[in-house]
Amino acid sequence: MAAVVTRTVLDRLVSLKESPAPRLLLLTDTVEVCGRGLLYCLVCAHLRAGTHVLYLTTSFNPVELRQHIKDDDTAGKIEFYDGATDPCGWDSGESAECVTKSLPEVMRSRCKAGGKVAVVVDRLEHLMLHQDSGQLVRGLHTLARESEVEQVVVYCGRDVVCEDMLEAVTHLASGVLHLRHTQPCSCAVLVRKTSGKVIKAQEEFSLTPDFRVQGVKPTQNTGQVGVPADTSASSDPTPESLLAATTFSLSLTDEQRRAKNELLLPHTRVQTEGGQILYTPDQEDDWDEDDPDDDLDI
Repeated sequence: MAAVVTRTVLDRLVSLKESPAPRLLLLTDTVEVCGRGLLYCLVCAHLRAGTHVLYLTTSFNPVELRQHIKDDDTAGKIEFYDGATDPCGWDSGESAECVTKSLPEVMRSRCKAGGKVAVVVDRLEHLMLHQDSGQLVRGLHTLARESEVEQVVVYCGRDVVCEDMLEAVTHLASGVLHLRHTQPCSCAVLVRKTSGKVIKAQEEFSLTPDFRVQGVKPTQNTGQVGVPADTSASSDPTPESLLAATTFSLSLTDEQRRAKNELLLPHTRVQTEGGQILYTPDQEDDWDEDDPDDDLDI
């Protein structure tokens, strides 16, 4: 009998085993720790799954990236948009269209060619030098809703991107990976499910030379927010378990039960013996029997 492999949250996200996969995945790092290896893991996973990758690079030219990302032996292919070599057009005389045009406009022609695609934005802070923040956020939102787009992966430095922009993209993303400067390296993971469930975890990991995640183990307990309680019969608490869980006694002794049965409640005594209302007037009570409305002309 084969052993059941339990995957961690990070492993499921990077290996594309999370169902449904986040339509917009945000990966962030800092100057102290680089998340490029984790980014290449995501790209290679899409290529191995047969998904075509549209890679917009603003940090390295495609020749350098192809030394790490190879699609020769994969079912999917990768297509680069070079926004790093001459983004401002200082050599060619024209700015690179991939960094000046909106993201949906850049990717639209390829997305409509047929088949699922994954869009990678590497890096967001460089695009912010050429486009308005509002335009970028709207472009990411539109791309993530395209039916041909399997996933949008956004890579940026959270200590470089302005706080408002980072909050906006984090709000749009259904999956967030924040790389932490720890030893060994760890990642804070956030997954928002369509059902409303929110999964949070902090996990350590390492990478293989062919860009696969290995040695993933949680450093904190995985938290789930907004998860409906299990109402199955097997999880229903028994009266014995409820009694055992209380810090005080809910049962009665024989003496207490006897005193309870002999106690005559007030409403029972009135019904059996009869009753009357006794009232003693106060000095301040007004016993004037005159008509209170006699001064009105009615």
